[in-house]
Amino acid sequence: MKYVPYSKIEDGLKRLEGKAYVSGSTVDFFRDIIKVQHRIKNRLATMVINLSLTEAAAKIKMQKGEPLISWDCLPIQESCLKELFIEICHIMKRQDGCDREQIQRLVDAEGNGTLAVDTLIQKLFYHDSTYFQTLSEEVQVRDDVLLFIALHIAKPFFEVAAAVLKSAISDKLWLKHYCPVCGSGAQMAKLEKDVGKKILYCQLCGSEWRYMRVKCPFCCSEDQKKLTFKEEEQGPYRVDFCEQCGRYIKTLDERKRGHEDGELIPAVEDLATIYLDIVAEHEGYARSWFFPPSADELKTSEEAETLH
Repeated sequence: MKYVPYSKIEDGLKRLEGKAYVSGSTVDFFRDIIKVQHRIKNRLATMVINLSLTEAAAKIKMQKGEPLISWDCLPIQESCLKELFIEICHIMKRQDGCDREQIQRLVDAEGNGTLAVDTLIQKLFYHDSTYFQTLSEEVQVRDDVLLFIALHIAKPFFEVAAAVLKSAISDKLWLKHYCPVCGSGAQMAKLEKDVGKKILYCQLCGSEWRYMRVKCPFCCSEDQKKLTFKEEEQGPYRVDFCEQCGRYIKTLDERKRGHEDGELIPAVEDLATIYLDIVAEHEGYARSWFFPPSADELKTSEEAETLH
């Protein structure tokens, strides 16, 4: 199985050190989280993980719009989950500006059985936003904090699964706004350097898949009058806006990227473009935070048959 090695991520993080648009403490914060995630991934890599699908079975699932993995086949190890949970909570407590009492309430909730970490991850996988809202009220921890922790605990397991299933993804069968492997929403996008083909990157498992150029990856609007973008005067980044749903996604245009910058690593690029989040939010747009639109939100939309 293959996924981005930690050494490449570390190289990317080092390039961010000293930059005015991202603080050193923020880089160190994510470096610490990525380190513990990779330690767990390396441990999982020694296991025999059976996620294989026959070519025919994978084709049927994709034709139906069903992600390739199911909860039952994920390589979830309870001991690893708890280890990650405790370590990420400790990392968050060390971060400047963190509400340490809030994080401690979460640790206490896990300790007394109010919170089951495996349930937290399962509800994340099923995109159960109601669960996170209810848990937030019960343990008095903000739901965005719960989501952040759940996402970063789950990532190693889903990235390992995605690495196994990568070869089963077919561009011709999947033009959805959600990940073909795990069903989650997009974190970032890129325009490939050859013909500007649009690629989305999953927030949870890190998979990539092709998408239409002129279509919102959140509400699926194809109204060109409501789909705009703002790009840097000198640089490879831009922000794509959707006026219909009020959300945005950051996009890397490889055609404007130098060869020395290496491959796109979403975790690094996300940090490198924090200033674009500020610009987008200042203009009244919100970032889609993990949960893709529900079926009801998309009931008037239809997936296009061909690429733009």
